[in-house]
Amino acid sequence: MRDRRPVGTAAAPAAAAHEAGPGRPDLAAAGIAELRALGERVTPARRAVLRVLAGTSEHLSVDDVLARADEIVPGLHRTTVYRAVETLGELGLVTHVHPDHGPAVYHLASSLTGSGHLHVRCRRCGEISDVPADLLDGVADRLARQLGFRLQPDHAALTGLCRTCAAAADPPGHPR
Repeated sequence: MRDRRPVGTAAAPAAAAHEAGPGRPDLAAAGIAELRALGERVTPARRAVLRVLAGTSEHLSVDDVLARADEIVPGLHRTTVYRAVETLGELGLVTHVHPDHGPAVYHLASSLTGSGHLHVRCRRCGEISDVPADLLDGVADRLARQLGFRLQPDHAALTGLCRTCAAAADPPGHPR
C-alpha cells in the first residue's frame, strides 16, 4: 500500500483495499460487531469512523476522517470524531502513527484487518508506505537480549527517502 500524498491531503473517498467485496470481509461491520461484543455503544460517529477507515487503505488525519464521515453522518463535530477515534483506539479497533512531528494519522488496527504493519515515511515527498510488521524482528530480538528493552514501533514511522526521492538525490552511478 502506498499513500503518496503528504499527511493531511488525502483524496476524496474511493473504492479501496479495505472495502467489502467478493472474498473480502466487511471490516466496518466486523468493527461494529466487536463494539457490540465488548458491550460498547455503537454511536453514529463510531459507525461513520469505522466505515471511513474500512473504505480506504490510506492513513487519514482526523480532519480527513471528519470530511469523509460528514458525508455519512452530516453535521458531525470535530470533537466528536476525535472522541470516536480515541475510543476505537483504546478498544484496539483503530490505530495511529505519528509521522515525523506531524499530526497523528489513523487506520484500522490489525485486529480487524488481519495484517499488522509498520510505517516508513519519505522525508522529502511525505509518502507513507506500509512495510511488513516483522521487518524489525531482528532488531527487537537484539534489543531484548542485550538491554531487556521491548521495542514497540507501531506508533512511529521510520524516516528516510523513498525509492523515487533517493534516485533523484543520487546521481547515476553513485554508489550506495
